[in-house]
Amino acid sequence: MKAYKRILIIKMSSLGDVIHALPTLYAIRKNWPDAHITWAVHEQFSQVLPGKPWIDEIIYIDKKKLTSLPYLWQLRKELHRHEFDMCLDLQCLAKSALVAWLSGAKEHYGYWELREGSGLINKALVGPHKMGHVIERYLDTVRALGGTVDRVEFPLRRDPKEADAVNTMLQMHGMPKGMPYIVVAPGARWAVKEWPSENYGLLCKRWAEKGMYTVLVGSSAEKAKAMSIRDIAGTTYCIDMTGKTTLQGLIELIAGASMYVSADTGPLHIANALKVPLIALFGPTSPQRTGPYGGAHVHCLISPTSKATPEHPLVDDPECMKQITVDDVWSLYEEVSNHGIKP
Repeated sequence: MKAYKRILIIKMSSLGDVIHALPTLYAIRKNWPDAHITWAVHEQFSQVLPGKPWIDEIIYIDKKKLTSLPYLWQLRKELHRHEFDMCLDLQCLAKSALVAWLSGAKEHYGYWELREGSGLINKALVGPHKMGHVIERYLDTVRALGGTVDRVEFPLRRDPKEADAVNTMLQMHGMPKGMPYIVVAPGARWAVKEWPSENYGLLCKRWAEKGMYTVLVGSSAEKAKAMSIRDIAGTTYCIDMTGKTTLQGLIELIAGASMYVSADTGPLHIANALKVPLIALFGPTSPQRTGPYGGAHVHCLISPTSKATPEHPLVDDPECMKQITVDDVWSLYEEVSNHGIKP
């Protein structure tokens, strides 16, 4: 195993993908404890990244400027001053390969799935989990470099001040201090992955009848969905926090939940990293490839008509998620509740 002293990790987006890469960061730090580690990321996803001892420096990549020659020249100068021994591209797309090339690193690597010509810059590192979960595909790069991987850990950034802020916001919305609550994220990056808003509304109504609060989260783009869910639920026990938290605040809000429920979306992977008991709804995507990974806290419901596989991770079937019923989710909730989560 080479004694790398200055390492660049490239994983710029999206939220779930950045979180999937955190176990690789953990393994790199454990195998190269004295290395100076820099992470290149789009700024909007940087709040999930931890500081020292895991990461020494973060470099923000402006994706809108990656076609600008003056910006590329400036970025090249910034990267070159670090004198990287090794660059690990966990994005493996054209834009990340460009950043890898500009880095001036002595060695360029990526995981085995080199796409969009990124193989012209990076050398693929292949391991035993080539067709397995994406977290293991990334960890195979550490194994291929001679490192050891003895566990899957997510060194996620935490902020006590944000925790206090979200607790105050919940109380302002009428939830008594210390009450348990369930976090629900109704949106997704692609509409085909979403569970119907009507179903979320009926589920929240059932929880309210049991005296359980639900908190709806997401960006401001999910506001209309949240309003529809609240109207269907017809209760003050359903609190709308969409567009009201920072990413760090979202992390702390999920961390305080007794349960998390959503389809395949970024906040799901925050819940998984925090080991919050969760129910994940899958259909057009494969949980075996990109779902919440490992642990007794993970409970997946897969649509009976799902055709997604690790080899074909996204199937465009707009009817697929509708096949998961409210009763399906409620039954799983009750089963999980009987193992320690009390409504």
